[in-house]
Amino acid sequence: MAFGAVERLIALRYLRARRDEGFLSIIAGFSLVGIALGVGTLIVVMAVMNGFRVEMLRQITAMNGHIGVAAGPGGIANSDAVERRIREVPFVESTSAILESYAMLAVADQVRGVMVRGMRLADMMSRPPIRDSVNATARLAASGGGCGPVVPLAGGAVANRGDLATLGRERAVAIGLRMAERLGLKVGDTLTLVSSRTVDTPLGRLQFSRRFAVGAIYEVGMEDYDANFVYMTIDNARDFFGTPGRTTMIEVFGRDAGSYQAIVPAINAALEYRYNAFDWVQANSSFFATIQAQTSVMFLVLTMIVLVAAFNIVSSLMMLVRLKGADIAVLRTLGARRGAILRIFLMDGMGIGVVGTGAGALLGLLFAGNIESVRQWLQSTFGLCLFDPQLYQLSELPARISGVEVAVIVTMALLFAFLATLYPAWAATRVDPVEGLRRG
Repeated sequence: MAFGAVERLIALRYLRARRDEGFLSIIAGFSLVGIALGVGTLIVVMAVMNGFRVEMLRQITAMNGHIGVAAGPGGIANSDAVERRIREVPFVESTSAILESYAMLAVADQVRGVMVRGMRLADMMSRPPIRDSVNATARLAASGGGCGPVVPLAGGAVANRGDLATLGRERAVAIGLRMAERLGLKVGDTLTLVSSRTVDTPLGRLQFSRRFAVGAIYEVGMEDYDANFVYMTIDNARDFFGTPGRTTMIEVFGRDAGSYQAIVPAINAALEYRYNAFDWVQANSSFFATIQAQTSVMFLVLTMIVLVAAFNIVSSLMMLVRLKGADIAVLRTLGARRGAILRIFLMDGMGIGVVGTGAGALLGLLFAGNIESVRQWLQSTFGLCLFDPQLYQLSELPARISGVEVAVIVTMALLFAFLATLYPAWAATRVDPVEGLRRG
């Protein structure tokens, strides 16, 4: 459909309403702003939801491996032999034996439940979230991004994260930053862990307990780990839980995070199906299903905003057709065909749609790209709680812009604008020249 120079000129003049047509200009402006806000909001929300999914996926696989191999309640007795067989499977990069169980942690008059995870010191140091956060001592002060009151660490511990190597030299543990803040612990302090097993004493059967020193403080950025997990060497964990030579799970890292679907059946076959291999999607299926459902619902709801804004184009163009009835009649009398009238009003409607969509896409991309800075500014300026790490399991508000999704949103908005323009443009072509001149 070709648009002539005269048609473009007339369409532009119609968009610039005269003084006595100011209300029409206001409606067209609201239509433009509505589309811009709808498109921008949709881009920002989808970027945040993608950021949640990608960041949680990255941190989960970095902390827990791509695949887990577990046995029954008794655990895995011959973990070294099992690990050797797993490492023979193609595309397997490394394995890590894990002994994990619940325990009670006591510090002075404070008691809380924690998850104790025992693993080889070399494996612990190979986990980037733990290793890098312990080494990067300057980042310990980053906990101010939360919403709740932060308990300062005593004795200037903000500048001291300790050393993971101490876990292998003495009876020491690594705890998360949130746990250290809430319990007032620092490197070098002692804590008491109470196991679920019991021991015979002169006073009867009591829960087994042992004192450990805080050797390191880590911050992986996930509230669940930073507040609830205690790491120690697997030898200390076996001694503490009274399970010598046993592990609860073997974590497997593939050479490619996306190759887990092919590795899982190969591991099961290599182990002759005596153990259960599962990937990180299966282990966290309910979590990722919830995120996907929320993303779909948010997309649908925010799409309605764009659709409502597109309907405003219908009302503004119908009013424009009514006001320009005499002009349309003159154009028809001068020889303009219905196709020319159709194109004029199509350009008016699509002009609103294109400008609104472009402005919304630009605002959405700018906001999504700087959303964490905006959040920090709003929280510090107005004292708001916009993103609580304790609730969302992440220390920063993530955003990941997908070019494909942005293209889909922009195309959808332009399609809505085009469909909203069709009926008013068609109605303009049905104006009778005689009736239009009589009313004009």
